[in-house]
Amino acid sequence: MALIDVPSPDSTQHEVLDYFRKKADGYDQVDEQVYWRLSDQLLWEALQEYVLPHVPVGGRLLDAGGGTGRWTQRILRERPDLTCVLFDLSPDMTRHATAKAEEGGYLQRLTVVNGDLMDVEHRLAGDLFDLVISFHNVLGFVADPDEVLRQLVTLMAPGAQMALVLPNRYHTAFFNVHVGMLEDAESAVSDARGRFTPDMPVMHLFTPELLHERLVGLGLTVSVRTGFPTLIYPGYQETQIEGTSAGVFRSLSDPQSYERILKMERRMLAEPSLAERGNNLFFVACQGPAS
Repeated sequence: MALIDVPSPDSTQHEVLDYFRKKADGYDQVDEQVYWRLSDQLLWEALQEYVLPHVPVGGRLLDAGGGTGRWTQRILRERPDLTCVLFDLSPDMTRHATAKAEEGGYLQRLTVVNGDLMDVEHRLAGDLFDLVISFHNVLGFVADPDEVLRQLVTLMAPGAQMALVLPNRYHTAFFNVHVGMLEDAESAVSDARGRFTPDMPVMHLFTPELLHERLVGLGLTVSVRTGFPTLIYPGYQETQIEGTSAGVFRSLSDPQSYERILKMERRMLAEPSLAERGNNLFFVACQGPAS
């Protein structure tokens, strides 16, 4: 396992670094929130169905903005033949990824690089990857998402896949109206910029149509275009490290109800036309024709 340091950040990076510095030690407690368990289960099943079967034996993974290594950990445990570079701005987050790798016995298969994704092409020059992932709000926090996507494509090996989970502009606007943050809702509608809590840095937001156009414009073939969850949305409490909103608790706390909702969400996940309803957008794109 190797650890590579980050250059000095600019003022925008300082805001993001400070936000995740405060959250780093408790970040993985979201695993205990029932809504995020549902969301993570849907994402993991989607990866197992649409992505991991097409990663070659002995392949290389790039986790772009991998943070505490929640998804690196799952993938490297599922696929002991893979190696990974986890690239993230926050040393406070990535020290948890290193600790997980040491505890989980895959430290020798992990390289952690601390840096700005706006410089990822230069920092990883000469490397090629069979799978590039960037999950949840990562590409929302970078200075120029289009430029980062372009750089990530240059790091894809022939036939490689890119799997993205991104903040949905439509859901962000809905959420902010729901919790009474009308200025942030207006920003999501008019500027495609937004956030979920007042202490968050403002993010770039995405729509299925524009994301599809960007990926195709970079020479990729989109093989999966959807969103999740679509039937149940997080409340304000789900934007925090701990706690569960009353409506989410009513819907998901009973194990039988959870399984029934999960089954319906699985069916909805397979319907591309419902991407706009998702809390998150989920896209998979590949070099060359879709598998």
